[in-house]
Amino acid sequence: MVLSYRTAIAPLLPSLAEKLAAGFAASRQGCYLWATDSIVREFTDEAPNVDKDTVTAVFNFFQQQATNFLRALNDLPPEELPDVIEDFFRLSVDVLTNHPHLYISSHLMPTILSAASTSLTLLKEEPVLATLHFLRDFLAYGTADLPTSHFSDDPGRLRSNPPEVQEAVKQLLASEGEVMTQRLMTGMMYTFPADCFPDASGVLLAMFQLMPAPMATWVGNTVNMLPSGSISQQEQERMLRNIDQRIQSGEIRKIRTLLQDFTNSYRRRNVAPREGLGRLEATRFRFSG
Repeated sequence: MVLSYRTAIAPLLPSLAEKLAAGFAASRQGCYLWATDSIVREFTDEAPNVDKDTVTAVFNFFQQQATNFLRALNDLPPEELPDVIEDFFRLSVDVLTNHPHLYISSHLMPTILSAASTSLTLLKEEPVLATLHFLRDFLAYGTADLPTSHFSDDPGRLRSNPPEVQEAVKQLLASEGEVMTQRLMTGMMYTFPADCFPDASGVLLAMFQLMPAPMATWVGNTVNMLPSGSISQQEQERMLRNIDQRIQSGEIRKIRTLLQDFTNSYRRRNVAPREGLGRLEATRFRFSG
């Protein structure tokens, strides 16, 4: 109905949103999130004949679906929800594109980032890729360059990313970044399918570009958690020293290659992947909403 009638379906939105929310809460099937996504893509600030009250109502509807998703992830291990996780983070990419300020300032964002870190423990490619794409898009709002034109009065012209949005992203990263770093590096060393590596290293690079000094600490802490004997002290010190040198010289982009080389080398030498993950997987996702 939404794909066919587009914004003309606006009078039915309240009842449609109610049924989609109830259906997802009861069934925990990703198709309800797919349908939600079609509404999010259609009813945006830039769509014709869509007022701000409707846009706000659509975002509030997304928050309701996000709350239902977080409850499901709280009740079940991510291994039982791979398709729902994929659909949720694909939906989140579109919400971030169309409602970046509302999403980044949402009270749910810290918990959604925690859910993203938990989702990176999956072995299935599609949900991991969807999660990584969301994280890359989210971190892009921590820079001065605006990823989309939705903050501009003129949709065709890009403007600077508002400082308050940049700061909000950095504050969220400061809170959630260490666990995220652990999940990303663990995935690259042990569990990620090969096609996930470019996006995973891209997320790590974006984190370094926003918070280089804390990231160096988080990477060092992650390496210290690796199983005894899996890496020599000399190799560990050399990698961390090279990271510090790249930060001092302003060559942040080269850190991506350092991390890729390190994780690839580690992965080739350690063929029993799940044995070293106990310390990193000890904390399950928790949602109190």
